[in-house]
Parts: sequence; structure tokens; C-alpha cells
Amino acid sequence: MTPAGLLAAGYQPAVLKVISYGHGVTRATAIGQYIQRDEVALETHDGRLLETREAVAAEMKAWARDFDKRRESDDVVTFRLTVAGQKDPERLAAAVEAAFAGHRYAYRIDRRDDGTASARIVATMAGHSVVRGQNGDEKLHHRFHLSDARVQGDRQFSAPTRRMIADRVEAALGVSAATVDLVPVGKASHGKAGVVYQLSRLTHGGAARNEAGEAIASEPQVRTAAQAWSKALHSFSPRDTMHMILSAKAGEDKEALVRAARGFLHEQFSEHKFAFALHDDKEVDGHMHVHVIVAVKGEDGQRLRPGPADLRSWRELYAAHAQQQGLKIVATSAAYRASSQSYGPRDKAIVAVAERPRAGREARDLAYAKANRHVVDKARQRIERARINPVRLPETRRQLAATEEGLRDWQAVAQAQPEHPTTAQYIARLTQSLASGKILVWLNAYRKAPNMADATAAEMRENLKGINEAVAIAAGVMDGATKLEFLRRTAATMEKLAIQTDLKASQESGQTYMSEDEVRQLFGPQADALIARAREIEAAERREAERAEAIRDRSIAEQNREESSGAIDPASLREVAEDRAATHHAEAIAVRERREAQAAAEAARALAENPNERLDPNLAQGERLQELKHQQDTSINTRPIEGEEPDKEKPASQRM
Repeated sequence: MTPAGLLAAGYQPAVLKVISYGHGVTRATAIGQYIQRDEVALETHDGRLLETREAVAAEMKAWARDFDKRRESDDVVTFRLTVAGQKDPERLAAAVEAAFAGHRYAYRIDRRDDGTASARIVATMAGHSVVRGQNGDEKLHHRFHLSDARVQGDRQFSAPTRRMIADRVEAALGVSAATVDLVPVGKASHGKAGVVYQLSRLTHGGAARNEAGEAIASEPQVRTAAQAWSKALHSFSPRDTMHMILSAKAGEDKEALVRAARGFLHEQFSEHKFAFALHDDKEVDGHMHVHVIVAVKGEDGQRLRPGPADLRSWRELYAAHAQQQGLKIVATSAAYRASSQSYGPRDKAIVAVAERPRAGREARDLAYAKANRHVVDKARQRIERARINPVRLPETRRQLAATEEGLRDWQAVAQAQPEHPTTAQYIARLTQSLASGKILVWLNAYRKAPNMADATAAEMRENLKGINEAVAIAAGVMDGATKLEFLRRTAATMEKLAIQTDLKASQESGQTYMSEDEVRQLFGPQADALIARAREIEAAERREAERAEAIRDRSIAEQNREESSGAIDPASLREVAEDRAATHHAEAIAVRERREAQAAAEAARALAENPNERLDPNLAQGERLQELKHQQDTSINTRPIEGEEPDKEKPASQRM
């Protein structure tokens, strides 16, 4: 029988979720004792029962012998930078830029009592250097390191990191490295949450600026920055234990659920230690769970790294064991049911803590809810969305195939059982889901098609007309919130396609210049961002060129002084040769930096005149200009980020 047939017969979808991962014996013990709460005994992989908190702690201590001994990475730190006697904030900002080049950072400059300037910086530990290679600029990844030695309780930079940063500032400002004081302030933080914490502390005393010169002041700006930095962290989190749940609706045979869980765990995790127990205290809410803690590293040395395919396989195996025990549970996907019911126990716990603080922890829970309103609000939104369960809109070919399969199966159920009470509801939902999914998946493929650049404006206009008609037809079978969400998602992509069509028409007409009004009419706020970024890059490249030329001039002066001294001993001759080599190197760097500054100026001028004209690839050789070219390509070729509103003044349907 198909999954739809089983659902029609009263089966429930199999629910298997990985809630969290833990590192270390303390976290493992906390998870195990949570599962063992209310005097519920944990059953282990070898059939023993752990009935006390002490027994759980002893078991986790035994597991810990195989835990990962590495600690999680230090990803982001707050630093204080000063240069002896430096009172000019602009000069200190240049020192910050030099010290943290290749890293994501934000900083604030304050004035101290003696009139000197002090910079407070939050920066990622991971970064990169740009070197000239055979095929142009190449990135060499590196990482700042903190030593285990502590001064007044705080860890300090390792010696190589101190030297690297001091040398950078010395080269940029022409000051002695001995005058540069850069020290970590407080403890390092881990992950995106650590970025939020450090940036929140930085901006508490005033607005900060990031490496692009953009302001970070408000809580939303801090969260946006943390999201933008997340990929640059190169974060590492050891995983020793996995916490997961297997669910069933209230009223099912509890012993059968425990037997199903036991069979599933022994088959799927035969090489891993695990412990589990049934929690039925949520039956009043309509469900019960088997909580499981699994050791990530198996006896065979293999580690669990489950992806979407693994979770699908686990869900199918759990459903098979449940059916063997007489439970009406079937493995299906959300796309197969056109379901948007997706939230986790963590969401319920967050909301519960905010609304009903725990006894003995009232002050702490209320403080958490107040400091993390956005987290609580997001959790509430996910729970409410799951309660309403709007129609799921597929966006990938896999999801679309699952939706098509679900519709076929439910149509077969309707033919066999025309009076079944839920078939009409499922068919209506899946029909809407399939109609929207076909358009969304096709739009995504069309937008990325490699031959799109070869199409003429007339062909693109005809394609856009066809897309408009297809969207209108698909929207006709939808209603309410589903229709609004579908139109919202398609509008952004269609607007981008309309912009491309207009740009193509301008190009074919020979237009090489656009006024600022024309640019903003086409690109909206993206035009301002693109032009502003080009000007920032021009200014940064000009500053670097000026610094390189200053270093070159100092090297030439040093070489001339050595050569004019008249010394002819071997040591002096060797120093003269070294000075000449250093001067030659400094001159080469100065030439390169000046060339990149000129290219940046040309790119800024070209974008200001005509943002729709793609940058010359020969110009975009340096790292910053390559980033700018990518930003321009993205602005032209891809749709706005999720949630971005299209230009209301000129909808795609009117551009035709």
C-alpha cells in the first residue's frame, strides 16, 4: 500500500528529529539526566537500566574515554589597539585596517584621558592574505592564535600572531612595531552566537563600523553582521553525543513504542553506545517521545555525520520497526504531504521558559527572554506556522518529485475510496503545491541557464510574457495565504528578469550612459550600494598605494644612507645587498598597489556612469575588484534575498 493509502487508513507520519549535539562529559551527563528525569530509567545499548542521576553520570564518564579531546574553536575576539602617542583617529583606523586585513571585523575608536586614540575591535580569528601568484591574486588562509599563557586571567596572542600584526601596522603607518599595543580583551567566543555576543558588547557604548565602513549599531544590524560573518569563521565544534527523539501520537501502545525504538536503535546504531527512555508527560499535548542519546563515535571508529538522506533512511527504518510492533506509523516527507509543520522541541522550550519561568530560575529565565526577544518571537512564529500548516511550496526538483508522487497516490485513494473524508483536502493542497512548485523550480533553472546571456531583448520579453501568463494560471488554482506566498516569491525573480530585459534592450540600442535616475529606476537601492562599494574600494586601494609608496621611499632612503657610508667590510656589503633587495621588493609592491588603485578608480568611474555595463575582467584582478565584479554580476543575474520587496513603481507586467 502507498504512504497515502496508509495515511488514509489512519497511520501517522513518522517523526524522527535530531535535537542537538553535545561536546564533553558535562554536556553528555546533562542530556542523560534530562532524559532520566522524573525517575524514568534509561535503557542502555547493552540492556542495563540507569535509574539514578549518579548512575547516568557514571555511564557518561565511561563514554567520555572515547570523546574528542579537542576543544571548540576560538572564532571571534575583542581586541584593544593603541599606537604610542597616536592621537589621530584616521591614522588609528588605518592601523586597524592594516592589522585585520583579510578578516571580518568591526571597530570603534575612543579618546582616552591623555588625548590619545584607542580602538576597540571585534574580529574573526580566521582570515586570509592575498599574494601574487602565477595566475593572479591567490588567497592564503591563516588564523590568529591565542597562547595558553594568561595575563590577569586573559589569554594573549601567540608570538607569531603578535609579530604578524605589529609588522602590518609598522608597514602601514611607518611606526616602530614596538609602539604597537594590541591585546585581547576578555575571552574568545565561538560560533555565530559568539559573534552576536561580542558585537553586542562592542556597540553597547556606541556605533561601530565594519571593514566596509558600514555602521553597526542596532540589534538587527548586529544579527545581520553575525549572519554575514558566519562562513568566514571556519568554526569547529567537536561532537561527542547526539540527542534525538522518536515521536508517536498520544494513545498509542507505550510498550510497543519502546520496543520499536529499541529495535530501530540496535539495528541503526549497532556500533555505537546509546541510551533511551520514554517520556509520556506530553500526552496531554497529543504526543509522546522516546528520547535517545547516542555516542557519535562508534566502536569501529566511524563518526555519525547525518545528512538529509541519512535522516530519511532513519525515518523509514523507524517506521518499519513501528509497524512490526503494530503501531500505525508510516515514513513520508513533508513535500509528499504538502506540509509546513516544522518546529522542534527547542522552540517549545524557548517559548515555555519565556511564558512560564521555571521554579527557582524565574529571574534567570525572565532575563533570557528579555535579552533574546527575537529568538522567542521566531520560535513563536515557527510554532504558529506549524499550527496553521500552510501549503508547502516546493523549490527543488526532489521536493517537486515527492509532491507529484503524493498527488498521484492521493488521487488513487480518491478513486478507490471516493467518500473518504480527507482525500479532497490532501488533493487540494497537493494540487496547489505542485502548481506553485513547477513554476518556482522552472524559474530557478531559467534564471541560472547559461544560454540566457545570448538571448535578444525581444526573446527575453516574450519569455517574460510567457512567465507572467504561467504565474497567473498557477495562481488561479490557489487561495488565501498560499496564493500570496507564491506571488511574493515569484515577484522578486520576475522583477529581476524584467530588469535584465530592459538592460539588454538598452545595450542593443547602443546606449552607453545612464543617468542616476535611470539607474535607480532599474536597480532601486542596489544601484546606490554598488556605486558606494566601488567608491569605498577606490579609496581603500588609494590608501594602500600611498602606504606602499611611503615604504618604498623609506627603503630607498635607507639604501642610499648605507651606500653613502663608504664602509667596505663584508658585513656592510652584505647589508647593502639586503637593502637593495628590500628596496626592489618595496618598489615592486608600490607599482602593483598603484596599478590596483588606478584600476579601482577606473571601475568606480565606469560603474558611476553605467552600472549595467559589466566590469572589464582585465580590470578586476585584485581581490576587492573581483568581489565588486561578483557583486555586480549578482545584482544583475540573481534575484534579491528572501524577503526583499520588489520595486513597486514599475512591476514586471508593466515592463513588457
